Amino acid sequence: MLARLSSPIWYSTMLAMPRLADTAVTVPVMAHSEPEAASAADTADGAQNQRTTFTVPELCAHVQDTIRQRFPDEVWVDGAISGLTRSGNGHVYFDLVDPSDEMGRSTDAVLPVALFASSRQLVNRILRKAGGVRMSDGVEIRVRGRIDYYPPQGRVQLVMSLIDPRFTLGQLAAARAKLLAQLADEGLLGANGQLDFPALPLRVGLVTSGGSAAFHDVVHQLHLSGYPFEITLFDSRVQGLDAVDSLVDAVEATTTIDLDVVMMVRGGGARTDLVAFDHERVARAIATCRHPVIIGVGHETDRSVADDVAMISAKTPTAAAATLVDTVAQFDEAVTQATTRLVALARARVDAAGDRLVADGGRLVATAVRRVEGQRADIELAAGRVVRAPTLATERANHRLAVASARLSALDPATALRRGWSITHTADGELVRSADQVSAGTRLRTTTLDGGIDSTVTAAATSNRTPGP
Repeated sequence: MLARLSSPIWYSTMLAMPRLADTAVTVPVMAHSEPEAASAADTADGAQNQRTTFTVPELCAHVQDTIRQRFPDEVWVDGAISGLTRSGNGHVYFDLVDPSDEMGRSTDAVLPVALFASSRQLVNRILRKAGGVRMSDGVEIRVRGRIDYYPPQGRVQLVMSLIDPRFTLGQLAAARAKLLAQLADEGLLGANGQLDFPALPLRVGLVTSGGSAAFHDVVHQLHLSGYPFEITLFDSRVQGLDAVDSLVDAVEATTTIDLDVVMMVRGGGARTDLVAFDHERVARAIATCRHPVIIGVGHETDRSVADDVAMISAKTPTAAAATLVDTVAQFDEAVTQATTRLVALARARVDAAGDRLVADGGRLVATAVRRVEGQRADIELAAGRVVRAPTLATERANHRLAVASARLSALDPATALRRGWSITHTADGELVRSADQVSAGTRLRTTTLDGGIDSTVTAAATSNRTPGP
């Protein structure tokens, strides 16, 4: 919780004295002559001195008579209230000052006003009927009363009897319209409204008087929502002469921490109780705030410049809090709906995937069955081939063996020998295929079917015929 510093500010309103008709008024004054240089005789004459010197009561009575004759009737006066006090016996006292003077400083003109208890009841009835004016410092009023001189305090004062609340309301409305036009020309009227409002505004900067009814209304409303709001209080005056500085300081302080939204709230009251929210400095602070601002000031019928420059204007502090709760609730609902849609979509995707899985499983099973059946057939064929393979292999081997045997038999030298052929080798075992291999004297051995013959070559001759096997 942050406590804010504040410094006083004084409101300025207009003061205008009504012009009285130029009338000749005779003011009775005790006859006396200008004092001349005192002679010794005059100095000694006490009676002469009494005739030319006023007593204090005499002079005060003459001043009072003079003022009452100069202002025989009540007059209307407008000005700004300053230093209003209420006595225990029901009287009200304040000063009327020129609005052009800065309140709290020395002024060019001050008119003391006394509203006695007998007239206060009538004035209060008028104010209650108007419903929008409360007499307090800084408020511009138009009152009627009698100019009088009060000897015990030696002061001229206005003894107030009536008030014109329409004047105050009119001045407030005129000043408000002028300020709105000025802010619009500067582009500040909608500046705060151009900020992005967060979808989940849970971090709240609350500008109000700590412990006030408005403060408790907002905190209670946010607490009842059940959402995790984080509230930072920027304690500020919301009524009185120092309310403007206090509100401006509070709004400026909100920029120093991370917030989602700033709320400025105040409970209801007379229209003049809310003048701080029509002040130019407060309006500029709201318009230039870096956070979206929600205003909840007064009753449902109250509207101030602050309402026009803020992003959101709520009718009451409770309504301002409800705005935040509704925003968070909408976000919560959107998340809930999105979650529901996401769950439904996921469930649909899962169901669709399950259907595809079942279908794919069926196709896979069918394919597997077909492949198993095909493999079984292949296995049976292969088994048949395996069973027949030894026989076929044996048959093929026997055939190859028979062919090889036939070839071997055909190539067997014994077969050739049986047919009448012989085989000749040299002494060292070289097969003699040609006559060129031998010469005269070469010893040979010739093998026949039934034995061998040793011989010696006496002569060798060759022929052109290719030798046989």
